[in-house]
Amino acid sequence: MTRPRVRERGSRYTAPGPVVVDASIAFLWFAHEPDRAGATRLLEQEVALLAPDLMAVETTNAWWKKLRRHEMDLVDVEQAVTNLLALGIAWTSSARLLRPAARLAADLGHPVYDCMYLALAASESASLATADDRLRRAAERLGVQLWYAA
Repeated sequence: MTRPRVRERGSRYTAPGPVVVDASIAFLWFAHEPDRAGATRLLEQEVALLAPDLMAVETTNAWWKKLRRHEMDLVDVEQAVTNLLALGIAWTSSARLLRPAARLAADLGHPVYDCMYLALAASESASLATADDRLRRAAERLGVQLWYAA
């Protein structure tokens, strides 16, 4: 993968092609949170969904935290995992993304695990769907197009 340049200009906010989904969006799909409607709009669109395989782990960990707080039952967590894996997301190996993510993390001063999503979006010319404001700002700095619920 070629190294994308960091830039300070704003990003475009449309998603004509594939969309990289981060854990903050996937979590909302099956967690019954008040702000889930926006995230659910992504599932209503006919776009290819991409994610590093790490996303399934991060998302399941967030549901586990809800389980620990008695905000979800184990059966709900298991069903959420089943539903996530049934969405037809094109999973990309974290091993493939690790080197470019490490470089982006160094350039942006941003955690490597978030940079996995940025590296995938940059390599696939895809938009990024995230509910994480810090990751959104990093994407804007990098020039990665953002998806958002209109």
